[in-house]
Amino acid sequence: MRHHLLSIEKKSMSRQQFVVIGLGLFGETIARELTRLGHEVVGIDTNERVVDRLADTITHAVVADGADEKAIEELNLSQFDAAIVAIGEHNIEANLLATLHLKALGLKEVWVKALTTDHHKILAKIGATRILHPEYEMGIHVAQALNYPMINDYIPLGSDEYVVEITASEKLSGVVFEDVLGRTDIKVALLLVKRDSSTYPRPENFAIIEGDSLVLVGKLDQLKRIAEFV
Repeated sequence: MRHHLLSIEKKSMSRQQFVVIGLGLFGETIARELTRLGHEVVGIDTNERVVDRLADTITHAVVADGADEKAIEELNLSQFDAAIVAIGEHNIEANLLATLHLKALGLKEVWVKALTTDHHKILAKIGATRILHPEYEMGIHVAQALNYPMINDYIPLGSDEYVVEITASEKLSGVVFEDVLGRTDIKVALLLVKRDSSTYPRPENFAIIEGDSLVLVGKLDQLKRIAEFV
């Protein structure tokens, strides 16, 4: 449903409500995925063609200026669960103003796309809950994937610790993971095994077969060492 400025009331407590300001590729992807996950999403952009394109895809698509305080107030967003400011294209001023207006409404969760290092510092000062660098983060992810092709996916936990997903090779078929660790001084933990559509959390004495996905946690240097055994 496409709207110009209007008041959007909170209608349901069974799903969360999100507002996404800026519907470029990054913002549109977030808005579409949150909608697919069953949440109510208000997408805001100044580009009428973008709004028209998303009108039947997300809950509400609104032609408005996220940097306009009055426009933001009229949308009645104060009770929303979170806001994502995805204004890009080097429009730092609009990005910062949208963030300030959302914080002034009292939203506790305001996630913002940062465009530069200095922009990040300013967003931190004005109270952005989480500051996103999608291009940088994806670049790191791609580089890691190229450097460690045996790793399907990973999540950094800080302090050089990671959760990684590795596919078991033929040499692990019929082997219990604890037995592999027992032959080394490597310190990693097996969180779960995924096999087809089933998951086995914290498996013990579990015989692995080729093609199983192993989700491991540990320090990066330890995870590098275990890779040669799987």
